[in-house]
Amino acid sequence: MELNEIMDKLKFLGTERTKKIYISNGAQEPVFGVTISAMKPIFKKIKYNQPLAEQLFATGNYDAMYLAGMIAEKN
Repeated sequence: MELNEIMDKLKFLGTERTKKIYISNGAQEPVFGVTISAMKPIFKKIKYNQPLAEQLFATGNYDAMYLAGMIAEKN
């Protein structure tokens, strides 16, 4: 999967309710409101991919940054 495809998927999976919860708990915009359980299928498809994790983190989007942490290679 490529960055644009993942960002589109995250945007599709986000909900306004989850977004409000994340923001009330300290997340800052931009945030789509994707639950962690909704991200797991994306993680299973990507597995560990450090370059993609760095691209996701650089977007500044809360959900993308969380996913980046999931797919970052373990050291």
